[in-house]
Amino acid sequence: MALDDEDEVRDDEDEGGGWLTTWADMMSVLLTFFIVLQAFSTISEKKFYEAMSSIQRAFTVPLPIRSPGDAHWQARDRSAEDMVRKIADQDVAGVSVKDYGDRIVVTVDSGFLFPLGRAELTGEGIGLMDTVAGLLENTEGTVRIEGHTCDLRPGAGSEYRNNWWLSTARALTVLEALERRGLPSERLSASGYGEFDPVAPNDREENRAKNRRVQFVVEKKPSRSD
Repeated sequence: MALDDEDEVRDDEDEGGGWLTTWADMMSVLLTFFIVLQAFSTISEKKFYEAMSSIQRAFTVPLPIRSPGDAHWQARDRSAEDMVRKIADQDVAGVSVKDYGDRIVVTVDSGFLFPLGRAELTGEGIGLMDTVAGLLENTEGTVRIEGHTCDLRPGAGSEYRNNWWLSTARALTVLEALERRGLPSERLSASGYGEFDPVAPNDREENRAKNRRVQFVVEKKPSRSD
């Protein structure tokens, strides 16, 4: 009989201690939850947008982005659709538009703008500047003009010592052309990437022609949610 009583006491102790395990598990989950909340509360909004932009560039897919705050990017922009329609209506060669959600990129083949190895606009290039200015004037946000070349270096006697100089000179030429067509100077910036941001391997002329390009990157401004 005494043994039975002892067994019952031991069983009661085992059953009574089971809640400690559940309580400890719950405390661990709550601790993890609050650590995650603290991490999100201190994230830099600028870093958040930079990370999301990198993901978009890697996958070339527009993503609806919402930051930890109340600012968000519109996933699509009507102006990009208008650009595509205008290009199709005007039958403009050498110009393409992509909407990445946080930015619109207008790409123009350099062969339509400049003679090979030079940074002066051709007659056709001057006409294309009218078209590009018309596409950009109805957008909002800054416009970064990027000059790109293929891997072929400027020829002997060229005024440009390398492709850094050539690509930057082309970007500046285009920037000034847009200024003359009424785009606000404070919206514009220029940069040259030389041959170091190709979109195709520099293994044949067809691909080199793709790499010789000028891009207009319209960075959309974040809008405030209601």
